[in-house]
Amino acid sequence: MEAMVERNIFMGYSVGELAQVSVSHLQFADDTLLMGTKSWANVRALRAVLVLFESLSGLRVNFHKSMLVGVNIPDSWL
Repeated sequence: MEAMVERNIFMGYSVGELAQVSVSHLQFADDTLLMGTKSWANVRALRAVLVLFESLSGLRVNFHKSMLVGVNIPDSWL
């Protein structure tokens, strides 16, 4: 994920007014939040990184339990 952000393949969510910080992901014990700007390129990049994670780790991402949530984005876009 970090490599995708560094290469501008995925654009994280900017936080702050004076000194903005880009946040792309937060990890907890067994959960991960992936955050980014509203773009189809970001949606495709997220899907690609999750499929790549599955292939490299041998683990499965449960897409049925995963959610795409928008903040100040119309539901029709999601």
